[in-house]
Amino acid sequence: MTSFRFHFRPSPGKGPGMGVLFLRIIHNRRYRDIGRGYVVSQDEWDPRQRTIKLPGKDPARTSRLQSISEAMKDDNTRMDSIIALLSAHGEYTPDDIVVRFRATRQENTMLSYTAILKEYLTADDRHRTARAYISAAKSLVSFTGKDIPLGEITAALIRAYERYLFDKGLKMNTVSFYMRNLRAIYYRAVKAGIITRQPNNPFEDVYTGVFETRRRSLDHGQMNRLTALESVLNRKLRDRGRSEERDQQVEYLQTLRLKEALMYFMFAFHSRGMSFVDLAYLRKSDLSGDTLIYKRRKTGFFMEVKVTRPMKKIINHFKKQTGGSPYVFPIIRDETDHRRQYETGLSLQNRLLKTLAGMACIYKTLSTHVARHTWATMAKRMGYSIPVISEGLGHRDTKVTSIYLDSFGKSTLDELSTRLSKAVNAA
Repeated sequence: MTSFRFHFRPSPGKGPGMGVLFLRIIHNRRYRDIGRGYVVSQDEWDPRQRTIKLPGKDPARTSRLQSISEAMKDDNTRMDSIIALLSAHGEYTPDDIVVRFRATRQENTMLSYTAILKEYLTADDRHRTARAYISAAKSLVSFTGKDIPLGEITAALIRAYERYLFDKGLKMNTVSFYMRNLRAIYYRAVKAGIITRQPNNPFEDVYTGVFETRRRSLDHGQMNRLTALESVLNRKLRDRGRSEERDQQVEYLQTLRLKEALMYFMFAFHSRGMSFVDLAYLRKSDLSGDTLIYKRRKTGFFMEVKVTRPMKKIINHFKKQTGGSPYVFPIIRDETDHRRQYETGLSLQNRLLKTLAGMACIYKTLSTHVARHTWATMAKRMGYSIPVISEGLGHRDTKVTSIYLDSFGKSTLDELSTRLSKAVNAA
């Protein structure tokens, strides 16, 4: 069931006794507020009837209040229509109502609608998706030269836009990035009832796949060299920790950061390729004995992972640093501006991983995501099926998992061909 009402919120900045009216929507015990910008005094608002009082003393003010009252009636009528429309289409959320309500004829352009989506994605901590939507919308607007209405997105426009991107020299995966995000924005607008779905899919004839690029996983030898760095770093810490010289102390801190970056990478690998964002936000309450249960921030999937001995060792290493913190690792130290702390930690981690790669003679870009690719590829080489690996990674689709996996090496395939040939000849 859905309900909505106007509420009064005092706003001292508007003047003594003044405030603003806003609409509160409640659906399935969740609520969202929509600011309407109607400024009234507390004496002009009837909290029981939730209507405007018309004192009639000042003709100009009375006229203004009548205008607000009429606008509120229009809002109520629009809200009734939106809820009826969404109810006819099945399940919906309070955000669907808000997006549909705010998408008036003046707000249903690409940039304005994407800005609305950004608000709700950001509120749900989906910052990465919000940035991707904004980037794609700005790119399309740059091509068209104007903030186009959503209803003007056609197959012809999107094909012309794709040619424009390729002519600029963009790679296939970059073009696909823009197309997939524009497609997501378009179908969100369709679902919200802002635009009518066209008979022909505007994105049917453009590239929305993922072009296979150079794989990012490490092989067994590279992983072993990376693992061996722990003893090297421990020895340096012991040597430099005894010195009182300033330069040695600076090197000690840098070595400690490298060791902890290595431990984060190894924890990600041992925990079935945990994403760095999930590692950073991992809470002590997610740990239950030898089991780790956490919610993936990207997909919302709940993951249940066995805490192995290497993972326990890493968790115990950071206990002193996180004594009063709800988090397992000291990447996010408090709740204030946690997103900035995570992004700072991610940037530092990737810089340190580049240094570790050089120390381990690994001549490829080492990043936080490599641990995830490596876990998937090693599992594949051990004979586990893609559906099993996909579930282990928490993917919605095995097609996504396939992107993570390295192809088998030439020697492996040559050996397979030889064995099959022998089997046929023997028959």
